[in-house]
Amino acid sequence: MHGHTPGYASPVGLLLCFVAGSVAGASAALLLAPQSGRATRQMVRRKVRDTAGSTRWLKDQMIERDRQIKDEASQRVEDAVSALAGSGGVKLEG
Repeated sequence: MHGHTPGYASPVGLLLCFVAGSVAGASAALLLAPQSGRATRQMVRRKVRDTAGSTRWLKDQMIERDRQIKDEASQRVEDAVSALAGSGGVKLEG
């Protein structure tokens, strides 16, 4: 069962929204601002580069957030084990 943290979007959902918005924006630009073939190709190349760069940045942010969540979860588990061991609730051998 997956929990949901209020105020945070799912990383996959966020990425999909970002990509969908980029595609919609580029499509609207092509349809609403007719230009020569060369100018259109240049604009498309620019948009693809911008979107690729933004997607890489978003991926890096997602990886960093994942690392933070894992670190926080590990710390909470360690704290819980320490608390239980200190109260005599768990017998640790090792």
